[in-house]
Amino acid sequence: MQVNMFLRTNKTNEAAVLGNTTKKTIPSVISNELHILGNLISDGHVDIDGSIEGNVKAEQATIRANGRVSGDVVAESVHVYGEVRGLIRADSVHLYSSARVEGVIMHQSLTVEDGAFIDAKFKRLNDKSVHAEDKGNMDSMSLIEDNEDPLEPSPLGNLRLIG
Repeated sequence: MQVNMFLRTNKTNEAAVLGNTTKKTIPSVISNELHILGNLISDGHVDIDGSIEGNVKAEQATIRANGRVSGDVVAESVHVYGEVRGLIRADSVHLYSSARVEGVIMHQSLTVEDGAFIDAKFKRLNDKSVHAEDKGNMDSMSLIEDNEDPLEPSPLGNLRLIG
């Protein structure tokens, strides 16, 4: 399909023609001066350099070196350079050397760099995607199913230690 740049179109048609690719390429940034008290829900990427006292749910979450989350983090992919106190539930979890995590980590794949501080229980998720079971349930931030015990030991699965 060819798009004429001189043709006047409304934004709805233009987004349909261009594939609306800008939605997932620009992250929502929580800067280091910003402190949030409450839950944060995003359909895209969240980049946290400030602090959040509440739960975070996103497609991808990155907690930067100055970032702190006191609550649960649920995403398809989570990258932690800073501090998380609570549950992390993601298909892919990356803990970098500056990371400090206290709580529960539920994952399909887990990467830990040498130097990361972890005081957590690990639970490997089933083959189901993190968002598949939470789809359409954005109001509920109860992240652990009633029939699973996150503190029960499980095989480490795809654990990689880097260092």
